[in-house]
Amino acid sequence: MTRVIVALARVMAMVGRAIIRAQETSPCATHARTREAMSPRNPTTRSYLLETRRRKKRQRAIAAILALSLIAAGVAVAADRFLTAPDASTETPAATADVEPTGSVIPTAPVAPSAAVTVTPEPSGPATITISAVGDMIFDRRVKELVRSKGGLAPLAGVAKLLARADVTVGNLESPLSNGGTKAAEKDVTFRGDPRGVQGLAASGFDFLSLGNNHVLDYGSEALVDTIELLDENDIGHAGAGADRDEAWTPAVLDIDGTTIAFLSFSHILPPGFVATSSKAGLAQGRNNMDSVEEAIASAKADYDYVLVSFHWGVEYVDDANGDQVKDAHRAIDAGADMVLSHHPHVIQGIEFYKNGLIAYSLGDFVFDHYSRKTGEAFILDASLGPNGITGVQVTPVYLDSNGAPDVVTGSEADVILKRLKTISAKHGANVRIKGDTATVTP
Repeated sequence: MTRVIVALARVMAMVGRAIIRAQETSPCATHARTREAMSPRNPTTRSYLLETRRRKKRQRAIAAILALSLIAAGVAVAADRFLTAPDASTETPAATADVEPTGSVIPTAPVAPSAAVTVTPEPSGPATITISAVGDMIFDRRVKELVRSKGGLAPLAGVAKLLARADVTVGNLESPLSNGGTKAAEKDVTFRGDPRGVQGLAASGFDFLSLGNNHVLDYGSEALVDTIELLDENDIGHAGAGADRDEAWTPAVLDIDGTTIAFLSFSHILPPGFVATSSKAGLAQGRNNMDSVEEAIASAKADYDYVLVSFHWGVEYVDDANGDQVKDAHRAIDAGADMVLSHHPHVIQGIEFYKNGLIAYSLGDFVFDHYSRKTGEAFILDASLGPNGITGVQVTPVYLDSNGAPDVVTGSEADVILKRLKTISAKHGANVRIKGDTATVTP
């Protein structure tokens, strides 16, 4: 009986590994490597994007089933031994003897009853997930020209595969994606991105985009509605702006095999008329409204396993976070946020570990044309988020070309970005350890 159970467990493990290998080389998995050729408006493309996520989830589910099967096999072996052991209530003989055909006697030691093996199940709880976070993205100006000449995938083509590896990918959409709306007459700088840019966002695996920023109503509520509908069509979650206050403050939510992640977005930069009300479209106000922000974060934390919070704040082109950023970031973590992922200064700012959370005060620009060396420097922030907090924080430096498209850099170009991040993060107590062309970040 024992040998049969063990053999069965081994066969199940072999079958599980074969299934996973088959899925990794299936037509769907192979199709993942050719996503650049597809339009996200095509139903086949949306099906592929959903299937890619489902495939990852199936692999994790198979691994869990196999683990449980092996535990069950171990329990069955223990039970089998226990049931076939001598009755503990009877007296154990001092010794027995086997008689060989020749008549010689060989003494045999007494056999003690087998003890049952107790298997303690692992504690239940949310799984550890991986996060990739980046900064500001527009699809206007030179980026729009790039989309018109080379297609919607072009702006993010250099980093799409890198971003898509994470369980959750987060960024800030700084421009509406629309061909409609009316330009805000009172604003000096306005953006309206080419809607085809969503192709690159989808191909890069973005799960959450912040809409809580000072450009979300550059072309009015019509362009905002177009943007939201386009993101919804491509299964990209969004938060921070909407048709009214309730919608702007509603978190986007992602479920990964039962582990839930909520995403909230707020802006400290508040152009006149941009704040959402009960009857007007707009953004979720962060500045001078942190009591409400804390309530929203605490409410999300009560309902979901992890909470990611995006802030649009700070002073443009300044390396160091100001006192208000630090204070409000700490308040957000205290309220229940696991990560604070921020933007707006158009340059990178420091990273801080606070309690069990992580704060990126500015991730810089990510898809953005620029006119100086420093505004072209950015990074991808990768981290693991689990029940005990943040681990495995890694920084991959990128530089934006003249059209605003990011690409990973190496050598001296990487060194410049990483050394600057090291210097400004040290002011927040974080240690940036540079190793080759990337860096790890620890408390």
